[in-house]
Amino acid sequence: MKKGGMLVERIYGNKRTAWNLFRGLVLAGIVSMIFLLILAFVMLKLQMDVGQMEIGILLTYALSCLAGGWYCGRKSEKRKFIWGLLTGILYFLLLFLISRTGEDAGAADFMQGLTAFALCAAGGMLGGMLAG
Repeated sequence: MKKGGMLVERIYGNKRTAWNLFRGLVLAGIVSMIFLLILAFVMLKLQMDVGQMEIGILLTYALSCLAGGWYCGRKSEKRKFIWGLLTGILYFLLLFLISRTGEDAGAADFMQGLTAFALCAAGGMLGGMLAG
């Protein structure tokens, strides 16, 4: 009887973890939309150049992953930084898949992608660690 109860807990725990990860990604997406709207407004008013815009976008990615990683870290009981890191990596993969549809990637895009990946992963992991 005890073995069956542990199995149910394990299955329920996996579903709950997946659901929390999904919620963390949704939160990261919402934070991204808010920050990108603010960035677009600031760019319109201040006539920022492309370099400043790219920095703003990368900062948006990092802060979004920080929020999503924080949420997943708050909901998990163990290894909070790992769940935050996973949130950041999944967020980056979603961004990568969305941005690459119908676009030809060059060598410069590789370095930007690598930077974005590092910021997303680090932001998510930091969010998980700050979740306490």
